Amino acid sequence: MAELVSDAQNPLNCPICLNLFKNPVTTACGHSFCTDCIKGCWDRDASLRRAYSCPTCRKTFNRRPDLSRSTVLAEIVEGMKQEVPAKPEDVTCDSCKGRKLKAVKSCLFCMASYCPTHIQPHYESEAFKKHKLVDASSDLQQQICPQHHKALEIYCYNDQRCICVVCMGTQHSGHRTVSAAAEMAKKQEELKIQKRDHIQEITDIDKKIQAFRKAGDSHERSAWASVEHSERIFGELVRSVQKRRAEVRELIRAQEKKEIAQINDHIQQLEREIANLQKENEKLEPILHTEDHIHFFQNFSSSQSGPDAFTTSPRDVNDP
Repeated sequence: MAELVSDAQNPLNCPICLNLFKNPVTTACGHSFCTDCIKGCWDRDASLRRAYSCPTCRKTFNRRPDLSRSTVLAEIVEGMKQEVPAKPEDVTCDSCKGRKLKAVKSCLFCMASYCPTHIQPHYESEAFKKHKLVDASSDLQQQICPQHHKALEIYCYNDQRCICVVCMGTQHSGHRTVSAAAEMAKKQEELKIQKRDHIQEITDIDKKIQAFRKAGDSHERSAWASVEHSERIFGELVRSVQKRRAEVRELIRAQEKKEIAQINDHIQQLEREIANLQKENEKLEPILHTEDHIHFFQNFSSSQSGPDAFTTSPRDVNDP
């Protein structure tokens, strides 16, 4: 951490080493030093056999004085050690020497920015009571009237911009004006109301979104339920159709077997009839080839005596 070097005017620097106090102690005459610095100084005085003296006021002591720890000063120094130096993007304190701290306020009267330590006089001293403090700004010129070099602390309603007190009596004479701070406070209240309305509107819209999402989830669940129900129904229909198809197939097969059996029975009966007719034909064959008319008529009459002689079955061969 950087130290405040070679700055004898800084009350937080040791008058001997000119650096930030380390373990500060106070002498009987009221001056403060680093513990090691004052002890080293008095050790030299003792080695040279001369009286002990204060390096600041040169007051001498008959014997080596006792040193008391400066608690308040130590706390201030410790606080400064814990302060974070300004970053490149921060507004730096114009009063810090050596290590630059981050500025917290800017003074439009001084046209300077200050860290928490150096801004204290503006809060404590009557001489700074009329100074105008604003948040630390890297461009203080924007806060100053470029024409009159006064703080822009008046708001002009007619021109809707900030002006200085001199502008108010010249080119803005007769215009409706008000304190810029008061107008800002009024506008901020309006913005707070607007922000509150926006928040309420956002809440209402968010509720609608949640309601739509809930409805969408409900529709999605309903759709899935419908799909599952339809799947079950179609599954049952498919199984029913498959079962019915199997039953119809069995019925067709059974009917087919029955009809084929009947057809086979008819075929067998017709085949028996054919066999009988073939036997009759065999009996007729000798008669057809005989030359003896007596023998012919004798056999012809006997061949006509059978009930089925020279006849065919009345059943149509195409009839199953």
